[in-house]
Amino acid sequence: MRVLLIAALVGLAGTAAATTPAQRSLFLDTLAAAEQGRLDETPAARRQLENYPLHDYLTAADLSHRLRTDASAALDRRIDAFVTAHPDLPPARALRGRWLASLTRRERWDTLLAAVDTDADGTANRCRAVHARIARGGEPATEALELWRVGHSQPDACDPVFAWLEDSGRLSADEILLRARLALLEGHFGLVRYLGRKLPEDRAARTDRWLDVAQNPERLASAGPLDTDVAVYVFKRLALRDLDAATDLYPRLVERLNPDAAQQYEMKRYLALLYAQNHESEALAWFARLDHARMDAHELGWEIRAAIYQQRWPLVIEAIHDLPPELADEEEWRYWQARALAETGDDEAARARYQALARERSYHGYLAADALGLDYSLNERPLAPDTDALARLRAQPALARAEELRALGMDHQAGREWNVLVDRLDGAALGQAARVAHDWGWHIRAITTLAKADYWDDLDIRYPTPFRDAVATAADRAGIDPAYAYAIIRTESLFQPAVRSPAGAIGLMQLMPGTARLVARQNGEPTPSTTALTDPATNARLGTRYLRDMLDRWHGNLALATASYNAGPNRIARWLPAESMDPAIWIANIPYTETRKYVQRAMSHMTVFQQRLTESIVPLAERLDPIRPRYADDDTAGEG
Repeated sequence: MRVLLIAALVGLAGTAAATTPAQRSLFLDTLAAAEQGRLDETPAARRQLENYPLHDYLTAADLSHRLRTDASAALDRRIDAFVTAHPDLPPARALRGRWLASLTRRERWDTLLAAVDTDADGTANRCRAVHARIARGGEPATEALELWRVGHSQPDACDPVFAWLEDSGRLSADEILLRARLALLEGHFGLVRYLGRKLPEDRAARTDRWLDVAQNPERLASAGPLDTDVAVYVFKRLALRDLDAATDLYPRLVERLNPDAAQQYEMKRYLALLYAQNHESEALAWFARLDHARMDAHELGWEIRAAIYQQRWPLVIEAIHDLPPELADEEEWRYWQARALAETGDDEAARARYQALARERSYHGYLAADALGLDYSLNERPLAPDTDALARLRAQPALARAEELRALGMDHQAGREWNVLVDRLDGAALGQAARVAHDWGWHIRAITTLAKADYWDDLDIRYPTPFRDAVATAADRAGIDPAYAYAIIRTESLFQPAVRSPAGAIGLMQLMPGTARLVARQNGEPTPSTTALTDPATNARLGTRYLRDMLDRWHGNLALATASYNAGPNRIARWLPAESMDPAIWIANIPYTETRKYVQRAMSHMTVFQQRLTESIVPLAERLDPIRPRYADDDTAGEG
């Protein structure tokens, strides 16, 4: 079947295999010329590249350069025609954004209004359109005020609109105060200060009072008159700093402010969630005080987790029974229902639920299989070739452009083309696209595209093992299971060597540069540069060494080490229980949703990688050790 699929893919139109190195070199040289405004000097190259998949990138670069110096209506018409003819071409989209901004600067209002789609072009261009209507003598006050009435800063393109509102007397003190309140409730204190300076002295004193109590929530008990929604917001900030103080203040605040039912619910909800996430016994009492008809999936889940943490098994059964059907069917609650039934002695009902769940390839499915002593169900089912779907995929020019950009090392631009591609494919074609990306070695796109196709059982695509020598060598030196290293790599970066997170983490195992430098220094290695961290061997070596440090920190406890890799060891120390605890219970109650899911995913991924690397699996029951409150030889393990 695999041979047939490869044969079917050989004929893909516009593939990189059909392009010569000379063409690629010529394209890069011509693109550089276009970006410098010299495209007209290369007529021969343009003719040679006429059928090249990225030919339109040259035109986009040329027009983008011309836009900086040419203010003519003729250029506007050329750009309009180009972006209209290529609505899905990423550089055309980028050009369109710069063009709309240029039209605003040049006050080409009619052209701007004809080009802007206020429903799809985002806030900045919506502001440009309102600005254009104002400049043409209109009075779009309704649209302008809608843009004003938000609790965060708006793009610079909105400034002329807001200036018009102010100059025309439409920004009353009430309007300014309304926005200041919205900004406060979203935590944008700088915007509140800015708006306060626009208010008369008596109104400005009000925003000053809001800011004072918001920044010093311990003053809430003695604060003067406050708007109820502001008081509720400050109450939540107080609860984050001092949960017991907020709990003590709650009845007095309700009596003083007489909040409505929704506001009272919000305060009680916050207390319940914080007590649950702090693993305090008061959590269940506060959940019992909530109107369960208002509770969403997050709140219902934490009520169950609080009962699990306290091992109140009858309450776990009752709470899961009362879940909406779509929530009750989630694997997490199916497992804990079975576990609670077993803990209360209903072995027959527990076994039936465990057996159904044990058929799933997942963290909770593996826990269920362990409960019954069953082998794990990996349910591998490779994706079958589909000639018709391949034809639909082949018909998309974005596929050829993405592959060519990959061949040129322009992965970021290739990713934009891939996004265009997958947005146009049906489920079957998405599956074939995932196989194509896998064959290119573009694993993040293969995995995410297969998920978009809602196909989960091709483990070859979903669990590849690239950079095997580098990972195996690094894992061996660090003394960790290569399957564990791959599980962390997949969870962190989906196998991307050069990816950077918004926080600055780099590469396969998403190392922060500071962490990488520390690990290198501790191991007598040279300080790695940022570029060096994009090298798979370097990154894997330092990443697995840091993972080893986390394992050593927690005496080999996989759950604690994995959680520490994600959230930091000091934070994990604060989450340790007062008494030794079953690891599944502790993992279920990790306060951060990201970290909780991270640990569950990593343990599930490790299972599959073990099978793929060694054709054997160590059950979770043997891998996950009890969570102890502190270790005899580590007096700091339970301290923050």
